[in-house]
Amino acid sequence: MDTDHGLGGTTYYSYPPLAHWAAAALGRVTGLGPAPTLGLAMGLWRLLAVGTGFLWLRRHVPAGPALAGAAFAALLPYAALVDPWLRFAYSETAAIALLPLLLLALDRLAEGHRAQGLAGAALAYAALALTNLPVCCLAAHLGLLYAWGLGGRRALLRCLVAGGLGAGVAGAFLLPALGLLEHANAASLFNDSWTDNLLFFSRPEGKLLVIWGAMLLAAGLGLALLRDAAPWPQLRAPGLPRALAVLLLGSLALSCVLTLPLWLTLPQLTAVEHPWRSTALLGTAVAGIAALACAARPRPRALLAAGLGLALLPPAFLAGVVALGHPAWPKFLPAAQRLDFARNYSGAYSWEHVPAEAAAAGWVAIIAGHPDPWPRPTLPQGAARIPGGFRLPWADGPVALPQFFFPAWQAADLLGPVPLRPTLEGFLELAPDHPAVDITVTIRPTRWERIGWAVSAATAFGLLLLRLPRLRSLAVRVPTLRPGAMIRGGTAGTKQV
Repeated sequence: MDTDHGLGGTTYYSYPPLAHWAAAALGRVTGLGPAPTLGLAMGLWRLLAVGTGFLWLRRHVPAGPALAGAAFAALLPYAALVDPWLRFAYSETAAIALLPLLLLALDRLAEGHRAQGLAGAALAYAALALTNLPVCCLAAHLGLLYAWGLGGRRALLRCLVAGGLGAGVAGAFLLPALGLLEHANAASLFNDSWTDNLLFFSRPEGKLLVIWGAMLLAAGLGLALLRDAAPWPQLRAPGLPRALAVLLLGSLALSCVLTLPLWLTLPQLTAVEHPWRSTALLGTAVAGIAALACAARPRPRALLAAGLGLALLPPAFLAGVVALGHPAWPKFLPAAQRLDFARNYSGAYSWEHVPAEAAAAGWVAIIAGHPDPWPRPTLPQGAARIPGGFRLPWADGPVALPQFFFPAWQAADLLGPVPLRPTLEGFLELAPDHPAVDITVTIRPTRWERIGWAVSAATAFGLLLLRLPRLRSLAVRVPTLRPGAMIRGGTAGTKQV
């Protein structure tokens, strides 16, 4: 209700909530304010990326190379500079931390038979969908390449099934996001803004040079390490080396003009907006290649030199920004001042978070600092704001409320539901069809939310059924006391059930 300068918004019908829930929980635990909580959360996501990378790589190589590969990926400039400093892409940083878990799940999926591995891969895809949709969309396409590299066509098909199940688990978010596109003003996200970001297609300028440079540097390091990671015959045969090679090359290709036909024909890619976001998966591929290279041909001095060089890039860039000055965007304010600056910044409110009816009435202009296009309604006498809505003592005719219209708003009085509609100015309007008394206007789950939760519950239940054979096999190993041993006071044994 408080977004868009107090008129309400649709943020979580386009932005997945998982990473923001994590930050809110962290704030409750630590008692910190919003700005330091977000900074701490960003640091913890980056630390988690090293941990998840180690877990994934430890499946394939000894502990030392696994840790070296995970740490090397954390030093790549996209993860170390672009996301945390240039963009403060909080949810994308969180998604990068979860990507190794997806690859670990796909490893197990490619090795499994029948339903083995499907549940883990589905949950990994669902976690990405609930964290960052652009990264999830890219992983849905590039994950197929990784699975094919691991196990050929069979693994690719199993990955496709797991992705569908993951979408079902995330249905509580995905179905409302898709079903309410028309009202959430997010349908315009499917646009051609990718034409301004596609490598070797778009005109290089400003921040793009840094982002493209980070991507090409990571790709070059990955290709250089690939020679040490595995000989050519291994790259041709199914397995991790081939999977990492195709993931790296596929991520690079998806960010440049080579895949222009895909960007022209696949609408789901247009919602990604920035092709260079595939660098998130490219960096994960480089982590695996670096770990294989360390395990195959230990060269600690070369890797140490490369790591130190990469580690110096972010502070060198930031020092240059400080030295040269950047009055349009003071990045180095203290946390509290920076938060105040962000709240008052003309781009603090995103255009796609203004509901469609309000956007059509001209309210998008307020995100650029322009004045309200229409006067805001005032609450009628006796009306009061309550948590999540309003309470009105009575109404026998239309009453406009100071909130943007959205289908999630519902109203009821003592006799039952009361109709709501948008005004020409985009506001929420109570339109009673009878004299209404003691009216409550609140935000409630829409039909799409209810369907989404049902799909999530049904899919989760189906995955649990898939896991039942595994759970039963674990149950037979549970230690139990033999009755005879108890009578004799003997030692405990085990039996099969």
